[in-house]
Amino acid sequence: MADPFDRARFAASVRRRLDGISGRRAVDAFPALNIAMISRAKKGENLTIGSFLTLCKALRLRPLDFYLAGVKRRRVTRKTILDQTVTERVPRETRLLGGA
Repeated sequence: MADPFDRARFAASVRRRLDGISGRRAVDAFPALNIAMISRAKKGENLTIGSFLTLCKALRLRPLDFYLAGVKRRRVTRKTILDQTVTERVPRETRLLGGA
């Protein structure tokens, strides 16, 4: 499913802002950050909304710059949940072999 958050552009912006600065120096300069958060942001991995907003504030980035307005998300309704496929329950093969 499409994500309305442009992770690649956010990661590139973080890398550009922290170019030439080590993770430890960035944490010293911005105490609200931590090395793991910076590493995940540089790689474009998942962040909590709190971490995302903290990084944006510390690095002076605008959060809405990374929002993709044209992306439609799938609606989750009771019908879509009930229509999901479910694996059929069958006995395990191991129970047939040893009798244990």
